[in-house]
Amino acid sequence: MPHSTQDHPTAPVEGVYAFNIPGAPVVLHDGSVGRSEGTQTPGIVELRFAPKPGLAWRLPQTDHTFAPLPDDTALHIARPYGTAELPAQYRNHEEGWSNGTSLGDSQAPLQRLIAHWVNLPALRGQHHLTTRTEGAEHTTHRGRWSHETGGWKITLDIRPDHRSIWKDLHRTHVYAITHVMELSRTDGSVFTADQAQPILQALHMGFSFALGRWVAPMLPVGLGEQDHILWEEWAARLCDPAKAISSGWWTHWDSEALRMLVTRLVSACSDLAYAARVNRQLTYAVSATRDEGFVEQRIMVGAAGLEHTLWQRFVLSGDMTSAQYNSLPAHKLLRRALQSASIPLTIDPEHLPALAELAAARRRDHGANMDGADLVTWVRNKLVHPIGAEDDVYRFKGAVTETWLLTRHYLTLLILESLGYQGAYTSLAAGHRYVGESAKVPWAISNATDVS
Repeated sequence: MPHSTQDHPTAPVEGVYAFNIPGAPVVLHDGSVGRSEGTQTPGIVELRFAPKPGLAWRLPQTDHTFAPLPDDTALHIARPYGTAELPAQYRNHEEGWSNGTSLGDSQAPLQRLIAHWVNLPALRGQHHLTTRTEGAEHTTHRGRWSHETGGWKITLDIRPDHRSIWKDLHRTHVYAITHVMELSRTDGSVFTADQAQPILQALHMGFSFALGRWVAPMLPVGLGEQDHILWEEWAARLCDPAKAISSGWWTHWDSEALRMLVTRLVSACSDLAYAARVNRQLTYAVSATRDEGFVEQRIMVGAAGLEHTLWQRFVLSGDMTSAQYNSLPAHKLLRRALQSASIPLTIDPEHLPALAELAAARRRDHGANMDGADLVTWVRNKLVHPIGAEDDVYRFKGAVTETWLLTRHYLTLLILESLGYQGAYTSLAAGHRYVGESAKVPWAISNATDVS
C-alpha cells in the first residue's frame, strides 16, 4: 500500500559531519596525528571530492620531523573510542593519502547508524521536515523518505538547500553530501556494524542501479548508548558526479518503486552467496548503463552482465548442467531467459531504427530472421571476433549505440525479474525518453493478464 504523507513536519536526522559546500572536502579529523614511534604533529584527515572522492591527510605546516612514510605505515589518531590506526601513504612532507579503513569496534552494540549520502537527487518522501537555523524555520516538503523491511528501519532526510545546490549540474562535476540516513532495527534492538554492512552495500548498489550512476552512503558512523561513537568507516565509496537527469530505469519521485526495490535487495542479504552474485550483476548493470566511455566498452560490460545472469538463472538454479549450458549458443540462452520473463524480443523501429534496418538487411541478404536476442549477441560477436567484416555493424549508422541500449535494457530487466520486482520501469531501450515515462515491468503485466 502507498505510504501517506505526514502532515506535521519533524526535525531531520542530524549528520555526524555537516553538509559540505559542493566540491569542498569533509574534515574527519583536525588535531594531533601520531606515528608508531610516538612522534606527534598537528594534522588533518579529510574526504576530498576533487577530482574524485578520496581520503587524504595533510599537515597545515611543513614538519620535517614527520619523516616520509613507508607503504605499510599507519597514522595514530585519537577517537572517542580510543586511538585508531589509519593506513596511510606518503606523497610529500605535507600530505599523503589513504585507501581507508574501518575504525573502532565492528562488533560493538549499536543503537543506530548514521551515513552521509553523496549525490542523491531529491526523493519524493512521505514526510515533511522542519529545519531551524538562527531563529528561522524552514520546511522541506516530502523531505524524508523512510522504509521498514527485513527488521530494519531506513530513514533518509534531504539537506534543506538541496534545490539550490542541484542547479547547473551540467557545468561542473559536483560532489556533495545531499542526504543523511539513519539505520536502526525496527524493534529497537541493538546491532553491530558487521550486521549493518550488507544493508549499506545493498543500498549503495540498489540506489546506483536505479539511477544508472554511482551514488554512495559515505562515512557511516555507529552510535551506541547516549550516541557515543563506537565505530566508523573512513573511506571513499564508489560515486559519480551528480546529474540532474537519471540514466537509469527508475523515476526518482516514484517512492513506491524504490521501496519495492529496497525490500527485494534487503531480502537478498539473508543469503550471502546470493547477495554477492546480485551485487556483481548490479555492478555490471550500472557500468553498462552509465553514458560514459566508448559505446563498445559498455556493450562488453553489458554482455558480461547478461552471461552472469544467465548462468545464475540456468545453471546455479539447477535448471541446466554446465555442459548443457555450454552446448547452447548465447542467443538461444538469452532468448529463453527473456521469454520466461515475458520480455518482448521484437525490435521497435521507432526507438531502434538502425537495428530494425540491420535486421531487415540480414533477412534480405541472408534469409536470417533476427530478433532482439539475435541482434544483441550478433553485434557483440562481430565486435569481439571481426573477420574483416566490421562494416556489417558500422555501415548501419547508430546500430552499435542501439545495441548498447538494448543490452542494458535486457540486463536490467532480467536482474529486476530475478529479484521478484513487480513495480514500474522506464525502458532503457529507447535513446530518447520523456522524463517520468514508465510502465509496469512486463512480467507483472503478464501475470495480471493470466490471473484475469
